Amino acid sequence: MTRRVNVSTVAELRFPDRCVSCGRPAETHSRLIVGPTPQTGGEAPVMQVPHCARCARATQVIFLAGLLPFGAGFVLVGGAAFVVAAFGASWLGLDEIGQPNNANSLIIGAAAGLIAGILGAFVFELIARVALLLVFGRALWNAPPLTAQMFEDSDHVAGLTYHPARGDNLARLTFFNDAVAAEFAELNRLPDLPR
Repeated sequence: MTRRVNVSTVAELRFPDRCVSCGRPAETHSRLIVGPTPQTGGEAPVMQVPHCARCARATQVIFLAGLLPFGAGFVLVGGAAFVVAAFGASWLGLDEIGQPNNANSLIIGAAAGLIAGILGAFVFELIARVALLLVFGRALWNAPPLTAQMFEDSDHVAGLTYHPARGDNLARLTFFNDAVAAEFAELNRLPDLPR
């Protein structure tokens, strides 16, 4: 069962000294990105989330299990769409419209490639998730797809997902371990969590 915790700020949050995923003693920490990279440069703000060694490895493996098909889908489908749209637009004579030496076909190809690449990345990742579900089980099921994380600015590590604040809504942490969620709420003096 999952528990959601709404927080106004993530700057001063403390975690229990045990793995947020399985509850074993913490051996290492994983980075959970909790905000965008500043426009003036620097690194995105992160939270250090305690993990046992096994769950920290699982976080990396689950990320790669989504990233590799995501990247392949983006490059293969997006590249094919770019080539087809750019050559098709050029063949239709769209480069002859407007200023001399315009590259209208490249602009159309880039737009088609970007949209098709994102859709292809999502489909490839979805197919890989279905194929790998028996291998990785619940850990893969709990992790949101990379496309969703990209558009929501959310992040996931084993046992915990972060969703940023939007408008009047507070930032949200979703725990996949009830005991750790209750201990987290107690440590940070948060109200009782709904079940």
